[in-house]
Amino acid sequence: MKKVSSLVVAASAALAFTLASCTKEVEKIVEKTVFVNQDFDATKGVVKLDIKHTFNGQPFEIRKNFTDVAGNTFRFDEVRYWLSNVEFVKANGESAKIPNSYYLVEDRDTLFYYGTTAASTTRNFSAPKKRTEVLVGNVPAGEYTKVRFAIGVDPTYNNNFALSAGELDINQMAQVASWAWQTSYIFLRTKGIFLAKGADALSGSVRFVAETGGNDSYRTVEFTLSTPVISKAGQVSNLALSSELANLFSNLNVAAFKGTKPAGWAADPNLTKYDKFLNAGSLDDMVKLADNSKTAFVKAAAN
Repeated sequence: MKKVSSLVVAASAALAFTLASCTKEVEKIVEKTVFVNQDFDATKGVVKLDIKHTFNGQPFEIRKNFTDVAGNTFRFDEVRYWLSNVEFVKANGESAKIPNSYYLVEDRDTLFYYGTTAASTTRNFSAPKKRTEVLVGNVPAGEYTKVRFAIGVDPTYNNNFALSAGELDINQMAQVASWAWQTSYIFLRTKGIFLAKGADALSGSVRFVAETGGNDSYRTVEFTLSTPVISKAGQVSNLALSSELANLFSNLNVAAFKGTKPAGWAADPNLTKYDKFLNAGSLDDMVKLADNSKTAFVKAAAN
């Protein structure tokens, strides 16, 4: 465990600003000291969730080819999802629900902002970003044998964009092109290139976007821990989570995705190159993807 000095920890924080040039990068990652929680209680602890993504057992990276058990090839541009409503449970059943625990986990390539087109001379963008660790503050002291969390945003906040909590900010989400629907946060999105086994590499590949959203896509994940995670006042404990991203595509045929490409997306530089969609326009497949977002998490272990 690590001591939380002066109730703060060193973490990467996003600082948005605009450069006065033709190319404007609107998000920079800087090292900065930030509060674990604005209302951090020194009598409580911090649990760091360290998420390890794999694909078919191999460490995950964007812009890298992976093969699934059926011999199909995937290459990803983005994996993003909301991890929310973290809860720790003791052996006696007593639970600690952590308020304001909404975290955007992401491993993605460059994203362009609304208004940017291939012909524009001013390109607003967010640089490639990887964020697979989150700090959960204000965890009451004790030994916990279970952990629960959700993939998505619960109806309280998903039904009312005017409310904010944790990292939920619909204004920020809407700046990055198509990262929020009009009626829901996007709970999970992955996009990339798919090539079926035996297909021609030049003519047979498809570019896909698969996403979930809407209250019916909210899923809760629970793990029983073989070794309890121990929260101590003013200290950071570690909990490793393993996510097998190949599981996201269980019982799904990427080449047969039939989701809609809503009007207006053709001008979105993040989506113009994609031709297969899984979204609210293909509800049966979206339910499967939502279920798979839960089973993608395969292990949790205190360390």
